[in-house]
Amino acid sequence: MGMFDFLHFEGNQYQTKDTPCQLMDNYEIRDDGTLWHEEYDTEWIDVPDLNLFGGRLDQYNLRWSWCDTFNGVIKFSREDKRRGGWKNNAWVEYQALFMNGCMIELQQTRGQEPLTAWYKQGIKDLQLKENK
Repeated sequence: MGMFDFLHFEGNQYQTKDTPCQLMDNYEIRDDGTLWHEEYDTEWIDVPDLNLFGGRLDQYNLRWSWCDTFNGVIKFSREDKRRGGWKNNAWVEYQALFMNGCMIELQQTRGQEPLTAWYKQGIKDLQLKENK
């Protein structure tokens, strides 16, 4: 399995393995379609009683940064609890294409939720622009 990151989108938390960090970091797709990463500074804290590592890495100075150089596809998913969740193999999955940190395409690849209202409005706006 391995590590993953969290991606927040329209009030839901998803998991993804397609973001750069893969350290259970937080990402967010904002209402305007931009991709953001919660950056932080770290400090090693010695804890002799911890058997495996002898300490922990603490995060501080948390701040959000726009991923304005990110280009590529991010696939993200969460369990669909209304349909029984992971026990029923029920998932909601999306695939988003980004260019310069802005989502330019969104597809739902699994699940029964319709594409989001703001995304549909964005498509309508693009179509209106192209037809002018």
